[in-house]
Amino acid sequence: MNVYLGLDIGTTNIKMLLVDERGSVVKSMSHPLELSAPRPAWAEQDPEDWWNGVWTLLSSVPSDMNVLRIGLSGQMHTLVPVDDDGTVLRKAILWCDQRTSAECDEATAAVGGEDKIIEMTGNLIYPGFTLPKILWIRKNEPEVYGRIRTCFIAKDYIGWRLTGERAAEWSDASGSSCYDISARRWRSDLLRTLGIDEAWLPPLKGSSDVRGKLRPELASKLGWKQAEVVCGGADNAVAALGLGVCSPGDCMISIGTSGTVLAATESTSPDPTGRLHFFNTVLPGQSYYMGCMLAAAASLNWFKDTMGKSLSWDEIEKGINEIPVGAEGTLWLPYLNGERTPHRNPNARGVLYGLSSMSDERHVFRAVMEGITYGLRDSFELVKAATPVKRVLLVGGGSKNATWRRMVAANVKAPVSIPLVDEGGAYGAAMLAALGGGVSLDEVKGWIKIHETVEPDSEESAAYDKVYPQFRALYADLKERFDATAGM
Repeated sequence: MNVYLGLDIGTTNIKMLLVDERGSVVKSMSHPLELSAPRPAWAEQDPEDWWNGVWTLLSSVPSDMNVLRIGLSGQMHTLVPVDDDGTVLRKAILWCDQRTSAECDEATAAVGGEDKIIEMTGNLIYPGFTLPKILWIRKNEPEVYGRIRTCFIAKDYIGWRLTGERAAEWSDASGSSCYDISARRWRSDLLRTLGIDEAWLPPLKGSSDVRGKLRPELASKLGWKQAEVVCGGADNAVAALGLGVCSPGDCMISIGTSGTVLAATESTSPDPTGRLHFFNTVLPGQSYYMGCMLAAAASLNWFKDTMGKSLSWDEIEKGINEIPVGAEGTLWLPYLNGERTPHRNPNARGVLYGLSSMSDERHVFRAVMEGITYGLRDSFELVKAATPVKRVLLVGGGSKNATWRRMVAANVKAPVSIPLVDEGGAYGAAMLAALGGGVSLDEVKGWIKIHETVEPDSEESAAYDKVYPQFRALYADLKERFDATAGM
């Protein structure tokens, strides 16, 4: 059987899918990964663990599967510095690592401030992004810095291990802080200003372009003589493709541990406020606006683990539906770990407001689910203002909950579709593998099937419209208090 192979290098696991030429998933496997936190707010992984996991998965492909092509997806922003021989110089610094705040401020000031950096790259410089990690190594690990010859992002390191070819592509480069989203090139002027050697950054290709063939020794061991590897893309961008975000106006709302809202666009204009990320998709001529909230399902899971251990999820959902919209005045600000969109405030914290002697766990869980949805609505309203939204797809663990599906549809006031296959970046990577082999985008789009579409209830929408402004006002009332109590 001919198959396309999709690999997604995640934070907690590597996922592999084998997908046939009609888009059906033939086999799914994963390999666990461990994350190291040697200091508070640090996050690192050994790239050799990625490679060992990838090799384990590739070696498990049944002999009757003819792998036509391999597509890649991976955690965005993560830095892998290597020397002349390709030897990794230190553990990879991950997307969620927060050690580089000082370097972000220094780099932003050096290039002329926030407005200038948005003009140059389409985004602010965030601690999780790639460039400030390079600057951090220069300041704190000069012996490592002096030996750097290539700076890979996670999936590009794996691509090099598979093919021996150095390459980067649009979507991952978008989160580097040294790439021009509109021109799709490295920002040579910014790199010169900061004293970074542009030769360290791999040549740029399209996401579905062929990176190269498998190294001969690997192809011999696997028996895949003709297999090629396409460049692939960043996890969010590839996952969006895998869910059917293929045309301008397609919007994906994801309710996972964190929450994201992104919409494809043909615009070349970033959000001038910096509240939305602006990245290239994996398709030519398209970019996407994205809002990100840090604690989506994480908020609900936290309440379940701390206050509802004895309750099943079915019992929780039943209780939520016994309480009206607005939870009778109970509100939840879902900022357990600060917030990115729309507030850009690391000092924001979770707040449960409006409890009375009549409140019980049903009110709390209803308020928490609504608060997360309002946080996603914050991002959706910004995205909708930046580009027209024509279709909404809902994915992630939260999409599997019927109550949450209705809640999202009522808040965004649009039909919300649930894709039949929700396999994240690995499925999108298999789609890129097909595109890299000459399959048309229309054919690949035909792989996407919709499981269910939820229509918004007009009465519920009107009820949420009365509560949502109170949610926003509560944050505004507490913003100064958050800052005043930070670190206490």
